[in-house]
Amino acid sequence: MQHVCIIGGGFMGAALAKYFLDAHIKVSLYEGFIARRQELMADEAFQKVQFLETIEECKEVDFIIEAITENLQAKQQLFKSIEDHFPPSTTFCTNTSSYLISSIAENVKHKERVIGTHFFSPAHITPLVEVVPSAFTEEHHIEKTMSFLQSVNKKPVLLKKEIQGFVANRLQSALSREAMSLVQNGIVSPEELDFIAKWSLGIRLANTGPLEQRDINGLDTHMAIVNYVYPTLENSSEPLFIHEQLIENNRFGMKTNEGFYDWSTIDKKQYLAQKDDVLLNVIRAVSAQDEEVEK
Repeated sequence: MQHVCIIGGGFMGAALAKYFLDAHIKVSLYEGFIARRQELMADEAFQKVQFLETIEECKEVDFIIEAITENLQAKQQLFKSIEDHFPPSTTFCTNTSSYLISSIAENVKHKERVIGTHFFSPAHITPLVEVVPSAFTEEHHIEKTMSFLQSVNKKPVLLKKEIQGFVANRLQSALSREAMSLVQNGIVSPEELDFIAKWSLGIRLANTGPLEQRDINGLDTHMAIVNYVYPTLENSSEPLFIHEQLIENNRFGMKTNEGFYDWSTIDKKQYLAQKDDVLLNVIRAVSAQDEEVEK
């Protein structure tokens, strides 16, 4: 049985632990905050997890999967501090969603074993994983990682080179920047913007990617559109004022009960569970279609 050690028991780390348990993988988990560790230990869903008080307690592990806060210095320090406790054969995976893998591995002696595995929230449901090697990552660790993810029914995609934000978050960042700009400029409300996105792009993207859609519509038609629209798109290289203003007012979104929306009267656990159910149904429908196409 393969063995993974997850470092970080927050939203992402806990979801990964649950997913790997369901895939019959041995899971060890280190969470530095005692209250959070005790909370997870009391949850019946995590009864088969080996909870660690120190990372060094983890022995004979195939993968270290880092799922700590998205802070470059913290990730660099983590891998530097633990690398001497594990043989070079242990693959170090970082779940960063934005940083260059070579930057995270900057202070690691065995840079060849550090690789990006960008899981998507909710990690126990969403199939895709962006696998991102740096120029230092050894082929053995790339193949090992891809094979492992495929064996637990994830859908890994190997990026040919590293880039900030990888692919999905670059697409998402471009979309959210334009969305915020449209709201900031009074074109549409947040609710209307999300309604438009869900009932046009959202339902279509579930089974047709943006480049495939361009082919379907006609690249010549698209050229006529972009010549007219591209010059008007938001191209700020800094966070927009509307975003900065929300942060300054401690409106971080669901976690503070207010962002673009008011979350104070919402049963968040139930709301997210409903979202998960919808996502599962979409995944099943898209998977069934893909299987039909492959026949």
